[in-house]
Amino acid sequence: MRLQVLVFAGVLCATGVACSPDDEGAIPCETTDDCPGDLFCSEGLCKSPDEINCPSGCAKGEKCINGNCIKVECMTSAECPEGEMCKGYDCVPVSCQPEGSAAICWIACHDGKKVCKNGQWGACTAPPLSDEVCKDEIDNDCDGQTDEGCVQCIAQDPPKPCETPCGTGEMACAGGMWGPCSATSDCVCDEPGASEEVPCGNCGTQTRTCGKADGGGSGVLQYVWGEYTECMGEGLCEAGIVSETPCGMKCGKQIQACGEDCTWGPLSECTEEGMCSSGSTEDKACGNCGTQQRLCGGDCMWEPWGACQEGTGCQIGDVETQPCGNCGKQTRSCQADCIWSDWGSCQNEGACAPGQKETQKCGNCGTQERLCTGQCQWGSWGTCQNAGACKPGDQEQQSCGPTSTKGICKQGTQVHACNASCQWNSWGSCLGAVYPATEVCGDGIDQDCDGKDKTQPDQYEPNNSCSKCSWLNGTDPEVTLWPTFETMGNDAGGTDLDDYFCFTADDGFNVWPTAEHIVVELTSQPVGTDGDLMLYKGLTDRQNGKATATSVVIGGGDEKIDWSETNSDDGGTWVVRVQNWSSQPNCGKPYKLFIKGLK
Repeated sequence: MRLQVLVFAGVLCATGVACSPDDEGAIPCETTDDCPGDLFCSEGLCKSPDEINCPSGCAKGEKCINGNCIKVECMTSAECPEGEMCKGYDCVPVSCQPEGSAAICWIACHDGKKVCKNGQWGACTAPPLSDEVCKDEIDNDCDGQTDEGCVQCIAQDPPKPCETPCGTGEMACAGGMWGPCSATSDCVCDEPGASEEVPCGNCGTQTRTCGKADGGGSGVLQYVWGEYTECMGEGLCEAGIVSETPCGMKCGKQIQACGEDCTWGPLSECTEEGMCSSGSTEDKACGNCGTQQRLCGGDCMWEPWGACQEGTGCQIGDVETQPCGNCGKQTRSCQADCIWSDWGSCQNEGACAPGQKETQKCGNCGTQERLCTGQCQWGSWGTCQNAGACKPGDQEQQSCGPTSTKGICKQGTQVHACNASCQWNSWGSCLGAVYPATEVCGDGIDQDCDGKDKTQPDQYEPNNSCSKCSWLNGTDPEVTLWPTFETMGNDAGGTDLDDYFCFTADDGFNVWPTAEHIVVELTSQPVGTDGDLMLYKGLTDRQNGKATATSVVIGGGDEKIDWSETNSDDGGTWVVRVQNWSSQPNCGKPYKLFIKGLK
């Protein structure tokens, strides 16, 4: 049957399906078959997977993962630039080994080779994207067409072979252009690792898995369905069929039906029996102690009486027996008129008819049988056949998620359930897992789950305490420095709380009013940085918390100390302290510090 399609407001709809968008642009549906493209039917409307799993939708550049909108750079390594791989939804450089080894690489749909050099993959030799080049039989612009816009062939050209991920076919020339490949493409799938389950045999199931394959002659990477597995969990019979089994001694039959679960139901009562047992005879008196006989036919019905045989009756007092029913017996006696009496009732019958079969359920969706013996008694139940792996409704769970549990990372769980065929369904989504993210330098949090927070000490570190002061060269130096705070400061619970710088001063002889000064200036602080200045005369004053001069401006503005000499000896060691009150990490972002000695 060919499906006719119509287009409503840019949406492809199946004929007969009311899929016109409503006033808000939503498309009503009854099943997913009513929805166009990659949409699914949910709550009577066609929705994308993101709308179902993340009802509020996700912003541009975000993906709906485990019900949350997460900003991602990539989902697979194929989306990353050459030399990088997708790790925790970020593209990161890929190292390689051994030196000189080669690997296949791609630029769009063009394949080439890359070589490992100095531990890193070199550039890909694949041809770059370009405008289409006629008659080279290459898809130069990777739009899925080859030599488009060119005269590719003439009508007299024979068909040429082609292939898709699903098989081989031919292309015919039409209007100077090669037509589409006749090979099927219905094996293509979208989600690698996804599985598909279909019914097979007698209530069985078989699955196939979506995996990667090249795109045949196109060179485009695609995903295709693998082969179906063997049919699993089959029953004993085909649902809906009926079996007939002979029973009794009079052409009777018992009916047994195969149920929807592909197992035999119970045998019915023995029905449609005839008047007699096929091949048996019956006599009656006639004439002078004579007899006449009739035969039971193959249809278990009596044939006409035969001629009267005078003097052939039975001997008075004789008794006869014959089998009946399930291993039973019945008797008759010769009466005074030399005629056999009717057969008596069937006595001492067994529980079943020899060869009769009985089936019952066992285990997880399994069945077992027993047979009736020649003594008309049921034998023992056989072994349980075709039992499944689990009990319907059972569930199992396992850990999933990132390999590391350091930093922010943590494992999640995924569950699979046992279906009605006593087989485990595929594992569900990984819930509760937290994956590595891009590391934020100096915030005290391990986002990339490598066991530590990234820091970036400057050239003056370690100078976080007075005893580890960074000494400036020369006496009374005049320098401009560019230090950094590698983590947050005092109020934010960081670790880089202070930067210390020490220098030696020479108190030269000066005549009033030409006094010497020490100048310290803190400027160009990055956004979020708030440093204050303290000047100490010697290490002892710093240890005692006795500052000679300070500069405290709230909020990260410029700081300055301009201290003038006293009448005492101001030479010796001086300590400059930059106290860090940063509210956020400024790892690798320097501030400007100007220090002029006693001049």
